[in-house]
Amino acid sequence: MLYIDESACYLLPFVAHTWAPCGQTPVLMEQAGRTHLSLIAAIAANGQIYVAGQNQAFTSEDIVWFLKLLCGRYRKRNLLIIWDGAAIHRSNVVKELLRERLGRMHLERLPAYSPELNPVELLWSQLKRNLKNKAFTSLDELTVAVLEQTKRLEKDPKSVKAFFNKKEIAFITD
Repeated sequence: MLYIDESACYLLPFVAHTWAPCGQTPVLMEQAGRTHLSLIAAIAANGQIYVAGQNQAFTSEDIVWFLKLLCGRYRKRNLLIIWDGAAIHRSNVVKELLRERLGRMHLERLPAYSPELNPVELLWSQLKRNLKNKAFTSLDELTVAVLEQTKRLEKDPKSVKAFFNKKEIAFITD
């Protein structure tokens, strides 16, 4: 069972409260813009995470590529994919993949407007919290920072498992 979700990290920084010595107001220089890194992640209750990113919005073809990547990772097991009802998840390209791999992959849609049921939302929250109050001047800098955070989570499956302890989904993995 894998939960999947997409998100984006923008060059426009996420600014939060911070500490500074008295009389030294912190200044955060930023390069405003809509340039962003599109991200997709899958997480399993055993703490495994799979993250991919690109510098443009995901298309249905990109989703199929990611699903095939997961099938390669789980060669000997059938997959239950749980995700939201985004239009790119319901496209003909995705339906064709399901027909090609009949029985190998089952897709389950979360109820509408229920991000609290997807533990990947907690992954995005933690990743973005670790990027707050930082300004990136290029997509390359942002990509390096996101990769660092992702690798940190990959090395700590206990933290990822904790995302499944959330009361709204804990009953599924008990």
